[in-house]
Amino acid sequence: MAFAVGPSTVSFSSLVAGRTNTAQQNTSARRSMVTMAKKKDVRIVITLECTEQRGEAAGEAPGVSRYTTSKNRRNTPNRLELMKYNKYLKRRTLHREIK
Repeated sequence: MAFAVGPSTVSFSSLVAGRTNTAQQNTSARRSMVTMAKKKDVRIVITLECTEQRGEAAGEAPGVSRYTTSKNRRNTPNRLELMKYNKYLKRRTLHREIK
C-alpha cells in the first residue's frame, strides 16, 4: 500500500518504520561518499612588521609594530609591503612581510 505525499511516494512499511524513500536514498548516498585529498591552501596568514622602527634604537620606541593579515599566493607571490599605522611612532610607516 503506498500513499502519495508530495513529489515522492511513501510505502506503508516505511511509514511505520519512520522513513521515507528520500531518507533511504540520502543515507545510501552518504555511505558511498569518498573523501578527496585536501588541496594546498592558496591563502596564507602573514605578518607585517614596521621597517622604520626596526632600524631605530630600542630605547626610543617601547615595542615593535606588527600586523597579521592574509594574502593570496597566486596573486602576490612577492613579499607584501603596505603603509600601516605605527602606534609607537604615532604615524603611518612602511610595513613589510616577514617570515
